[in-house]
Amino acid sequence: MPARPTRPRRPPSSPPAPAPRDVEAPRTSGAPQRRRAVRAAAQAPAHAPRKPAVARPRPVEGAAAAPGRPAGQQRPRVADLAGARRARRRRPGRRAIGVLVGLVVVLAAGLWAVFGSPWLRVDQVRITGTERTDLAAVQAVVDGQQGRALARVNTRALASDVSSLPLVESTDVTRSWPSTLLVTVHERQAVAAVPSTGGGVDLVDGGGTVLVHEDAAPTGVPTVDVDVASAGNDSLQAAIAVNSTLSTAVRSKVASISATTPDAVRFRLIDGPEVVWGDDSRPERKAEVLLRLLQDPTAAGAKVLDVSAPDAPAVTP
Repeated sequence: MPARPTRPRRPPSSPPAPAPRDVEAPRTSGAPQRRRAVRAAAQAPAHAPRKPAVARPRPVEGAAAAPGRPAGQQRPRVADLAGARRARRRRPGRRAIGVLVGLVVVLAAGLWAVFGSPWLRVDQVRITGTERTDLAAVQAVVDGQQGRALARVNTRALASDVSSLPLVESTDVTRSWPSTLLVTVHERQAVAAVPSTGGGVDLVDGGGTVLVHEDAAPTGVPTVDVDVASAGNDSLQAAIAVNSTLSTAVRSKVASISATTPDAVRFRLIDGPEVVWGDDSRPERKAEVLLRLLQDPTAAGAKVLDVSAPDAPAVTP
């Protein structure tokens, strides 16, 4: 067979030249732009130097503001803001000083109005509760307060001076603004009438103090009939003490009270029997038993009721 003619070999072809980048192509959509960016990055030389990162300078406290940022827009530090707030708290403001001055002025005006003004002075004194006490004697004690500042009146000392009068047991003194002083007298209460050697009776309180001399015992005050010469002064004091311990319900029924010894106190009821009371012990229990006996018609019509031993009372027809 005849040999095939050999074809001469073609020299190797050079790689195709890169297509020029279409820089001026219009941007129609996002996908072509991304493809062109990928091709440009692949064709860029690998040894292209990178730009070194530039460190941003930090602002220095007290330095001038950067040229690109106005001074009023410079960002302050957090510590500086906290310190400024604390400084503002420490400095008293003008408003606080004004309020303080106003309070001082108001306080001074109030003190002057209470202690120095002519409108809050004692212009009138009212006295109540003087039934047996001499009204003129009380007025002589309190009249010295006329024209004085009402706030300066020592009510405790004035009450003590009025209470030193013979028939006064206690006194209440109060202020009635703007210019009145109220004096309330609590007199000693007479619990018994003791016959006097010169005639009439002496009204005495629970402690045996003579309050006043009267011609006769007033209604509701029993007469103490004790022969001091034979029974002794202790019997008289025991009778007065027993009479002072009686309840109002029992005392209103007593016409007279007597005693031969300090432990043998008796009293006679108004339109009723004689009552043997004994000493001054257990007055509440004795009064309870006596009132219960008086509710019984038989005991109420008896001659003697003995409640000296209240748990075992005795009735003598």
